[in-house]
Amino acid sequence: MRYKHSIIGKIEIALVVLVVLISQFSSAEVIDSRTVAVLDLTINNSETSDVELYSIKHILKVAGLPFIVTDNVDSAIQYQIVITSSKLESSTLNTVEKDSLISYVANGGCLIAPSVRDPYLYSVFGISDDVSSTSNFSMSFNAGLNDPSFRWLNDTLEQTVSLGNSVQYTTFLNTRNYVTSGAAILAVFNDSTTAITKFNYGLGKAYALGFSFRNLITMNQTNRDYNAQRIYSNGFEPTSDAIILFIKAICTETISNSVWLHTSLFDSHSTLMITHDIDATSSFDTMHYYSDYENSLGISGTYIITTHYIDDGCMADYFIPSNYSKVQQLLDKGHKLASHSVGHFNDFDDETITSYGNLGNTPSNYLPYDSCTTYPTIGSTVLGETEVSKNLLESLFGVSIRTFRAGYLCFNDKLTNALDTLGYQYNTTASASDVLTNFPYRAHKGRISSGSLSNVWEIPMTISDVFHDDLMSAINYSEKVAIWMDVILRNKANYAPNVLLIHPTRLFKLQAEQDLFNQLPDDMMVCDLETYADYWKSRDNIEFRTILNNDTLTIIIPHSLLPLDSAISFVVDNGQSLELIKAEDDLGNPVSIIQSEWDDNGIILHFGYSTPLSIKNENIEGDFATVTCYPNPFSSEVTIEINLTERNRVNLSINNFTGQQVKLFNQEYLQPGTYRYQWNPLNLSGGIYVCKLNVGDKKFFRKVVYTK
Repeated sequence: MRYKHSIIGKIEIALVVLVVLISQFSSAEVIDSRTVAVLDLTINNSETSDVELYSIKHILKVAGLPFIVTDNVDSAIQYQIVITSSKLESSTLNTVEKDSLISYVANGGCLIAPSVRDPYLYSVFGISDDVSSTSNFSMSFNAGLNDPSFRWLNDTLEQTVSLGNSVQYTTFLNTRNYVTSGAAILAVFNDSTTAITKFNYGLGKAYALGFSFRNLITMNQTNRDYNAQRIYSNGFEPTSDAIILFIKAICTETISNSVWLHTSLFDSHSTLMITHDIDATSSFDTMHYYSDYENSLGISGTYIITTHYIDDGCMADYFIPSNYSKVQQLLDKGHKLASHSVGHFNDFDDETITSYGNLGNTPSNYLPYDSCTTYPTIGSTVLGETEVSKNLLESLFGVSIRTFRAGYLCFNDKLTNALDTLGYQYNTTASASDVLTNFPYRAHKGRISSGSLSNVWEIPMTISDVFHDDLMSAINYSEKVAIWMDVILRNKANYAPNVLLIHPTRLFKLQAEQDLFNQLPDDMMVCDLETYADYWKSRDNIEFRTILNNDTLTIIIPHSLLPLDSAISFVVDNGQSLELIKAEDDLGNPVSIIQSEWDDNGIILHFGYSTPLSIKNENIEGDFATVTCYPNPFSSEVTIEINLTERNRVNLSINNFTGQQVKLFNQEYLQPGTYRYQWNPLNLSGGIYVCKLNVGDKKFFRKVVYTK
């Protein structure tokens, strides 16, 4: 029988609470830290791996919030928000530690805990019981409450998230159902039992989550999620992202003028990564049309090459010397190369067929065979596919191959192990919908949640030209572009990235890409996969803290991290209401920042370079000035035309993509009228540049693309 409080036990707890509430008026602890504390319960709960801790750290990393990790309760309660890494059982904490947490919340702290199972702590969470269940396959947020924690959960697919496929399974991941005793119900499971509670206790608040962070984060990343995806690809599937946004909203509501790391390059609202799988003879024949088009826009794409040097029963050998020059042309136009394996086998993810193998593979000794008529593939190994393709591309083209994608997106359980061993940095084999997240994450070896964390970042593929139920064609491609746009805009609302995969085998797909680009919002960044992946990896290493003193906010960055990657930006929540925002390093030295207005009364900050880069594509217009750049893109010279309606001081310059000034036209007062300036980049490389116009105290930016 499940343990319940006796009457005496309940009286004792009531007395403890009363003492706490009385003491808060005489000796309430001042909680002034603006950093989240993660209370690490790995050892307390005798957990065999740190997967629970990894999961909450991943949530906070993606959210971009500053946090510390401690296994000491007294240390944790010095911070304004405490999140426990895992379950709270009766044996997890001792009585003194439990009383400290109760006092902490009563005195104004915010406590967030998954899987609350300790009756001693029921009162602080406003619950009276918890029940274990393995029958829940979905969870719905109670959006009608208009709670601040739902700030970013404004999509129906976020408001009800999937925990498993109820058609294929009858049991699912373990969850906790709560019986409330005063708490507000923020979410319910599919059986209408309570999934998430919020309770105002004393001066603070406590949230009980009816799930573990591992089950809704890492189990999804490792694809052990009971096929919870509602669509495999070309759709929006935000289950893990909804949890991240929910936790982020609680934290930003609790900490006024919160600061977080932005999730897209510079001041773009979202990033679209362009990738192409070159896995057929026709791809080699037509990929130059795509590379030429992207080059004309100053866009670099990632071309993922299948080094199919074997002539098996399924495909002829097309990675041959006569095609090498076509690959070199990609590099000459500024594109990136990545590996798409050797054999492109559709049973690569069957571990009984494709073993891990050994190192030392070469085109001479690695000769797998796929008949395409009989099953299975013969002689394929994970190390063979990843090692030979990488070494071939590097030796032939003098580049560093850092990214891999498996053929057919077949994810072998040992793939991460091989990529980590061979020095790959990025993998883009997982489908974002399949792993229920659109944000990058570090992959676990063995593709199991208890596996050790690798150095390989998974950048999930979001949208592609592969539609299994209704193939993309010259007739219906516009319908597919509309689907792509729908996914892109839904992700953009969460500042999440998108990875586009197009097999460049047909020209109607090029038209689809062009149509997509023409419909993209002005605040989208378009780039190759590694540009974004490098940014994200750099972002992951950033630590910071903030101090709010009246209306002055100070952001403190460790000196060892400066200068920051120029693509990094910070968002200050309600920053426009502050009198002053400044930055310094941990030695007290001032750090230069540039700030611009951001959504919802926010401010976006950039560090260490001359100006933030706006990604606008339209002519910039103000009530006293307009600026136009033409032709754009341009191959030799661009004309910049300014129209002024009043006399003002004008500063006109050109900056490169990292924000460095490469051309200054003037810095003087001009009378009303039209002024034209010509710019020829001469010895500068092709790419994206930014025309920066200062008119008085106003700043405007215009992207120009130099197709050298």
